[in-house]
Amino acid sequence: MRIEHIELYHVEIPLDAPFYPSWIPGYPQMFNHMTFARLVTDEGIVGETAGVEFQKAHAGYGSAIGPFLAGRDPFDVEGFLDVIEAAQVGGLRLCWLEPALWDIMGKACGQPVYRLLGGGKRRLKAYASTGELHPVEKRVEEVLALRDAGFRAVKLRMHSQDFREDLRVVERVREAVGDSMDIMVDANQGWRVDLLEKGPVWDVNTAVSVARELERLGVLWLEEPLDRMDYAGMREVREKTNMRVAAGELNSRFQEFRELVRNRSADILQPDACMVGGIGISKKIAALCQAENLTFAPHTWTNGIGLLINMQVMASTPAAQYCEYPIEPPGWIPEKRDAILAEPVRIDREGFLTLPEAPGLGLRIDEEKLSTYGEKFFSA
Repeated sequence: MRIEHIELYHVEIPLDAPFYPSWIPGYPQMFNHMTFARLVTDEGIVGETAGVEFQKAHAGYGSAIGPFLAGRDPFDVEGFLDVIEAAQVGGLRLCWLEPALWDIMGKACGQPVYRLLGGGKRRLKAYASTGELHPVEKRVEEVLALRDAGFRAVKLRMHSQDFREDLRVVERVREAVGDSMDIMVDANQGWRVDLLEKGPVWDVNTAVSVARELERLGVLWLEEPLDRMDYAGMREVREKTNMRVAAGELNSRFQEFRELVRNRSADILQPDACMVGGIGISKKIAALCQAENLTFAPHTWTNGIGLLINMQVMASTPAAQYCEYPIEPPGWIPEKRDAILAEPVRIDREGFLTLPEAPGLGLRIDEEKLSTYGEKFFSA
């Protein structure tokens, strides 16, 4: 079996309201952008995937990646990892395409990807991952609504210039939910995006001070308290506190996760299969977590396709504890996050996500929505 045809689409889904991601201070996000890909084999099997579109690609982008894909055996994932590394040196990001190979393999074998990976876990406990900074009472009201919807855990953002403002939010949320919900906190210091406004910059002392306060509030983990490459700094936060440190969502190579483990920098590793090198690398990191008694909790804040891709890996490892479920009404809601899927990915009343049983990744693309929101810019 060989890949003989490639299709690439720009997808631009308008949001119902501006979304203000805390990690890009002052930026009103109006669209969910992605690049959607279809890889077609000589046997007619179609593999699908999507990646975050940082800038609008053009036909030349497709022509550039075409030689890296055309004629490849979709079962040769390790070979494609070499291709990803080679392309990255030349400035091409191909890791988001790798899940399409697993989609093809699953369809060829008649099995969902998580079963190919050795998994048998059909349900994943979800946590509501918020994305904006909100006033205290508003955030409390929103978290209580999330609890009523079935969530038993929530992640709050800390990205104010004065971290004490964010601590007040966490404290009030804890008072409101008591022990009925786990709380995680994300400082978004791993990769700061100061395009319109300057965001806060934490040093080790700040991270330690915040972690000690979060300990008092029973927070489950503190995510990205420092730059993603500050292995020594994160280790110091762990050594000086009892707070679990989570990291890795934007680390892009397997070797970087090796360093996180070697330096004892994190308790929770958070690779995103659409950013780190694909499902194959993500599965290796999950095994690393299992060997080192760490938690595996992938980043999923891309789109519904990325969420489903990461769910397949999570279902295949006992190191997974919680699955990130991005949600921040009214701007970032399942219908817009997952817009080209036939149905949004949703939790059940107990706060769990159920793995699709369809062969491959279980993606069901709504062709009418793809036609409405997507523009094919490459086909060869």
